[in-house]
Amino acid sequence: MSRQRKLLLIVPVCVLLLVSPAAAAGEAQPPFYEDAVQKLFQSKCTECHDTATKEAGLDLSTPRGILRGSDSGRVVLAGDAKGSQLLEMIESGEMPPDKQDRLTQEQLEVVRDWIAGGAKVRDTARIGPDVTGDDVIPLLYLRCVVCHGEREKKGGLDLRTRESILKGGQSGPACVSGDPAASLIVRRVHSGEMPPKRELVNVSVKPMPESELNKLRRWIELGLPETPADEQLDGPGDTVSAEDRAFWAFQPPVRPPVPRVQSIDQIVNPIDAFILRKLEKHGLTLTTEAKRGTLLRRVSFDLTGLPPTPAELDQFLHDNRPDAYAIAVDRLLNSPRYGERWGRHWLDAAGYADSEGAQNQDRVRHHMYRYRDYVIRSFNADKPYSQFLIEQLAGDELARYSNHEAITPEIYEDLVATGFLRTAPDRTFAGITNFVPDRLEVIADEMDILGSAVMGLTLKCARCHSHKFDPIPQRDYYRLTAIFKDALDEHDWLSSDGGRSLPHVLPEERRAFEQRIRQLDQQLTTLRSELGQAAEEAKPAIEERIRQVEAERPREPRIRALWSRGTPSPTWILKRGDYQAPGRAVGPGVPVVLTSGNDPDPLSRLISQAAADRARQTGQPSVSPTYRRLAFAQWLTQPDHPLTARVMVNRIWMHHFGRGLVTTPANFGKAGQPPTHPELLDWLAREFAETGWSMKSMHRLMVTSRTYRQSSFASAAALERDVDGGMYSRGQAKRLEAEAIRDTLLYVAGRLDERRYGPADEVDVREDGLVTSRPTGNSWRRSIYVLQRRTQVPTLLDSFDFPQMGPNCIQRNQSLVATQALHMMNDSLVHRLSGDFADRMLAEGSSDFAALVTRIYRHAFSRSPDAAELTVGLTALEELSRRWQTAHPELAAEAVLQKATATYCHAVFNLAEFVHVE
Repeated sequence: MSRQRKLLLIVPVCVLLLVSPAAAAGEAQPPFYEDAVQKLFQSKCTECHDTATKEAGLDLSTPRGILRGSDSGRVVLAGDAKGSQLLEMIESGEMPPDKQDRLTQEQLEVVRDWIAGGAKVRDTARIGPDVTGDDVIPLLYLRCVVCHGEREKKGGLDLRTRESILKGGQSGPACVSGDPAASLIVRRVHSGEMPPKRELVNVSVKPMPESELNKLRRWIELGLPETPADEQLDGPGDTVSAEDRAFWAFQPPVRPPVPRVQSIDQIVNPIDAFILRKLEKHGLTLTTEAKRGTLLRRVSFDLTGLPPTPAELDQFLHDNRPDAYAIAVDRLLNSPRYGERWGRHWLDAAGYADSEGAQNQDRVRHHMYRYRDYVIRSFNADKPYSQFLIEQLAGDELARYSNHEAITPEIYEDLVATGFLRTAPDRTFAGITNFVPDRLEVIADEMDILGSAVMGLTLKCARCHSHKFDPIPQRDYYRLTAIFKDALDEHDWLSSDGGRSLPHVLPEERRAFEQRIRQLDQQLTTLRSELGQAAEEAKPAIEERIRQVEAERPREPRIRALWSRGTPSPTWILKRGDYQAPGRAVGPGVPVVLTSGNDPDPLSRLISQAAADRARQTGQPSVSPTYRRLAFAQWLTQPDHPLTARVMVNRIWMHHFGRGLVTTPANFGKAGQPPTHPELLDWLAREFAETGWSMKSMHRLMVTSRTYRQSSFASAAALERDVDGGMYSRGQAKRLEAEAIRDTLLYVAGRLDERRYGPADEVDVREDGLVTSRPTGNSWRRSIYVLQRRTQVPTLLDSFDFPQMGPNCIQRNQSLVATQALHMMNDSLVHRLSGDFADRMLAEGSSDFAALVTRIYRHAFSRSPDAAELTVGLTALEELSRRWQTAHPELAAEAVLQKATATYCHAVFNLAEFVHVE
């Protein structure tokens, strides 16, 4: 080639180089980590995110830490700057939190270019393996361990650990380190042989997708590396600060001194002093005391859910002793109706229902009623709240139940109590809805119930990411679920066919059941013998009798319970809550923000202590428990726990006064409302814990206070300065709950069946959707004993805001809608009870209209009518009698009187006063 021609070729090449972006002036290849990113992160980020601190599990001081990500998952996606969470948080200004440390636009471009260019690192040895055991073992639990794990080892193969995988089974090692192609597990999964397609629904697993198989291949190729020790999350970690712990609800309650106030004459107990101090600061004081009849009606409904009888009212009104009211309170607290009333409040918080909750097949939980009865009995016995909680969270770890012939009432109660952890909606009774994500929903609901009912925290907000408002990192959510993993394990799930219940009922109940079965079997043997010898025309009758006897066979008595299954599966943080994206493994633990800096991991200490205590006793449970739940319950019930006592006394106060001292009773965190009277709340919490956790004592203290005994009269000053009554300058009218309305209708009509406990009463569903409870003869039991099927709530209860357990209810709605009035006006049961009420009133005394109206008022409103009401009542009865006689001249005088009185009683049922308490 001539020299001239070579020059002609060089010129266009040079031109191309000059205009090429890669060669343009000022344009550089994507940076390496060591070039600029390392120093940038060290200056801006590592105060909170280095190897030692690792807030949210994120270490930005090393390439390995950056690429491994945080507790929530990877924060840098190599080659995808837009999809990288780290860049998103920096760009939004959320990180770094200190404005002075915010990255400049130029620095942002450096980070963006580094990620977009593949997040390259010169010293690749610093990155470490890109796949470890924490990336793969959870996938094997998800896809394989149901057949190759704790309960079953098909082919002798256990796939739960690196060691057991290398050991293999009858066919040899499952993996050949460094050689995926030679590894039996890869070949079997790749061919579709494992997991077996015909067994997928039976064992509720899905095939391993190609992405997971590639991860398995990569892990084997790297030699099955474990997660480096410095990246393991065994303990609580330093995830919260002293400032986080300083929030009022995360500090132990301290008993404040009872304040001195000017209105000393209005103080009955310390509650009044705390209330008066705030009122006096605003120039207010307590209003007048409620009338005695009004007060008795109020406290009767509050403590028992039913009104006082006229006899009880008369006795109280004529009792001139100074402590007459205190005596009445004690009578109500000692009534078995008290447990039915306050047990219902707890059942709301616990999410109690008699069915599973699946909309398409809302199966009845036949044995759940035992937990309901346990709660009622516990309230009536004034069981200490601390013991009440321990039994519900870890009753199986208290009970020695291996010999079911020796079941005592105490062991029975301990096992029944664990039904608290079986209340959440649960559709995993069918294979098609029993996959791991379905099970995780049940566990999440149980954690939600625990958080809102016992701890006053919105724990569910930390399931997918660290809590947005409270210092509860995602790590702590999964550490909390690990506490319950010995019994609520998504990889070791019990079937619904008897698997979630125990046969350990009391011996006398077991003997009665077995005796009844023997009787029925003997009858069937006799009938079948007769059938074989009977003439052809006689056989249909005998066959029908056989069917009837078979239908009489009782269901085996069992306990819906939760119990330790032994060694639990590991717990992994699920990135963004995705069961297919497991992160790092964590051990059991409590929310760190609720611990002191001196004892950040109290659970480990309490587990060891509980195990040692139980080891000194004989008769261990048939399955060795982990004592995690027992230790957790003991931690919760320490007298100085920041939340347990506060949450419960606040809820008791809410039910008595219409609102809580903390008006967000399920949320004591930063997104909730602060207490209106913080010192009173703490005084009550300490009083509760230090005097034996007695709930009846707390009721007595509250309802005997002068604050509780106020009338609803409000002065002009109170209406101006305490507009909503939040300072308790007066009493508040409250509408009755749904159950109290139904029960009172039955009670005043003389149709309330006060039989207690046992299986729930069935409901009937009409074609038009009306749901009613089924009576026994001419009476009905209290609402707490009616079958609480989630999809078939009795219409009367539903109309008046009976809660939908999704998964529980801490504070009921108080709606005012047309359907309530329409139901009370038109419902056939309300009409029938109006007639029964009329019959009762006519049978009790004179048919004189004035006496009749007075009796009706005393039963319905716990008071006599005033002059105007009496006049209206007399006029109404006279007019109603005339109209009934005119419309039905065939009726006798007695029948006319009954019809007129029934119509008047129906009108009384529809008065606002009937469904409200002043």
